[in-house]
Amino acid sequence: MFTTKSQVEKKRNVSRKLDTLETYLESFKVEGTLTTIMPYGGTLTKIMLVNYTPSLAAKILEDHNDRNRKQNKNNVNFLTKEIENENWIMNGETIGFDINGNTNNGQHRLAAIIKTGTPLQILTITNLSLEAFKTIDTGALRSGSDVLSIEGVANSTHISAMIKFIFAFKHGKYSANRHHHRTVSNSELIDYYYELGEDKVYKSYQFYNTVRKNNSNIITPTLVSGFHFLLTEINPEKAEEFLKMLCQGINLSSDSPVTALRNKIIKSKVDKTYKLTNEELLKNLTYAWAKFIDNEKVKTIKLPANYQVNLFNQKTLSI
Repeated sequence: MFTTKSQVEKKRNVSRKLDTLETYLESFKVEGTLTTIMPYGGTLTKIMLVNYTPSLAAKILEDHNDRNRKQNKNNVNFLTKEIENENWIMNGETIGFDINGNTNNGQHRLAAIIKTGTPLQILTITNLSLEAFKTIDTGALRSGSDVLSIEGVANSTHISAMIKFIFAFKHGKYSANRHHHRTVSNSELIDYYYELGEDKVYKSYQFYNTVRKNNSNIITPTLVSGFHFLLTEINPEKAEEFLKMLCQGINLSSDSPVTALRNKIIKSKVDKTYKLTNEELLKNLTYAWAKFIDNEKVKTIKLPANYQVNLFNQKTLSI
């Protein structure tokens, strides 16, 4: 098969683009480090440690990002927050460029560098095959329970969910949308776990274990242990009494706010015409708790108009 003049020129342009990129990256190589050339995945790749300044990141996204997926704003915002909170860790993940000199991995980190104005040192590999792009970001993401398990925390799945709930609740985020950005990142999760206190967290997990055998599944395990943690910060004895009554249906009276709350939650489970969103459930829980700790008698739980959660005003939680 004959190669046309235009095809030859196109290959030359691609080669020049890669050469230009590699020369430019060399000028930003971290001082004292070496460039390694090695065969990898069928091509001769070049590996170096590059100091990505905002200007370098901008140039790459402008001139070397022709064959990438659309940027995810939520991902950029997440990485921006990580960098601003000094949670960024050099973990060996590279920024990659293919044989045409285009990025195949790393555009979100580059965008976050621009947004924060913070340079980052990142391992970089160039001249990857075009096929390599197909396998990037296809594995399962590491979860919060994974990082806690690696830290040696037992029952990490439950503990992770509980910690995230406590964080969200204390920051006033009750959205029913699970994809709402309301929680801690994996890098923050361990720090927050220790900030809350290992013993306190485990005690709340143990409380869930004491009620789960007779638990009527009124509320989820995460809410049981999460609210135990939150409410014991106000009144430990009353907190356990309230949650045992709610979860196990014991020691109830007809005029108890816990009875009224249980009836409302049960109705939402059995009556197809009546549902409680996650936010509504949390508001009903905190409202019933306020009535309970103030020893008020009620027949029904009816939230006041524009009710706002406010647990810690003296007896009841402030966010």
